[in-house]
Amino acid sequence: MPAEALVTAEDTEIRFEEGIIGVPRARRFELLERQDSPIRVLRCLDIEGFALPVIDPRLADTTYQPVLGPHVQEALLLEAGEPVLLLAVTTLEPTGPVANLRAPLVINVRRRIAKQVILDDRAYPLRAPVAAR
Repeated sequence: MPAEALVTAEDTEIRFEEGIIGVPRARRFELLERQDSPIRVLRCLDIEGFALPVIDPRLADTTYQPVLGPHVQEALLLEAGEPVLLLAVTTLEPTGPVANLRAPLVINVRRRIAKQVILDDRAYPLRAPVAAR
């Protein structure tokens, strides 16, 4: 992915207080997007070269609406009506991208704090094909 194809979506960092699952020291990120693709890049500011391709999970499941428990709302300091951005970590495969819908990234847009959540709902797959756009 050429660097010039990426643009910063926001000038402020997104902070995962607990890190990303499996990479606890990856706490500060910036969200980058490609102008020609629905796949964004969540680039780590703490670990050079570490980045995650992410998408809007509704590209894999148009009805995606996971239930976020009170512990998630508390951890993200969410107040009623505050906007939340959901992202799904994506794997780029030869047959097309697949998204992990069972462990979404939940971002409090206003406060720029985030958490990766493991959902109990097994109806959401670990490898959901992403619809072409």
